[in-house]
Amino acid sequence: MVVEIKLPKEIEIRLRKDKNLRHIIVKRLERDIAREIKEDLFLVMLFDDLLRESKLTEEDVENLDRKIKESIMERLRWK
Repeated sequence: MVVEIKLPKEIEIRLRKDKNLRHIIVKRLERDIAREIKEDLFLVMLFDDLLRESKLTEEDVENLDRKIKESIMERLRWK
């Protein structure tokens, strides 16, 4: 899979001039992005497994979310 990344102009200019630096940066980005994706996929799979037997509906989750946020707002005296 190919992913396009938008870099600041000054970095782009520097990478165009220095082939070795460009190679190092590309490898680092590939490694870091792959690691992040693996961690995200692991969490999604973990939560899917934990919630497989859940009886909660989307509406239940939205109600809990609202109640938690209201409680936080009250404690911080934002309400």
